[in-house]
Amino acid sequence: MAKCRDCSTKMGYAESQAAQNYNGLCITCHVKDRVQTRVLTSQEPVFSSTQKSTETVLNKFQDMLVTTETSFNLNIKKRCGVISTDFHYEFKRTPLFKKIWNTLRGKPEKSTDFLQESLEMAMLEIKSKAIRLDANCIIGLNVDYIVLGDFRKDGLIISLMGTCVKV
Repeated sequence: MAKCRDCSTKMGYAESQAAQNYNGLCITCHVKDRVQTRVLTSQEPVFSSTQKSTETVLNKFQDMLVTTETSFNLNIKKRCGVISTDFHYEFKRTPLFKKIWNTLRGKPEKSTDFLQESLEMAMLEIKSKAIRLDANCIIGLNVDYIVLGDFRKDGLIISLMGTCVKV
């Protein structure tokens, strides 16, 4: 059986044939990659109109309910399990010569909201894990961050943990 290049999920024949068009990724990882591109570039992902399965998974990403409350008044049909993910954000290091060159040219350095970007990437990963477990909601989400060493040199880790359920 073929395995996804990203998550190592075993795929059947039809999925492995579709994975050839997605660079060896399963449908969930392919859509996650597209949504991640949208988050990083602020552009909508482009999908072929014949790929109905990718649109379905994209809708699952967009429609998933994520809440930090555990006593939320939901009609839970099935508990799928506890899921967690970690995302390591490293600051981009630009060489000193490039910094000086950009300053002389008057080209300002782009500032990004690294905490928001890291949180969105970690949220994207945890949603993809929930979709793989056939869940449509994540409750009791716990968000932690850990600063590694020197903040500007080593970055930080965003850690998410929650319970995925089907409502």
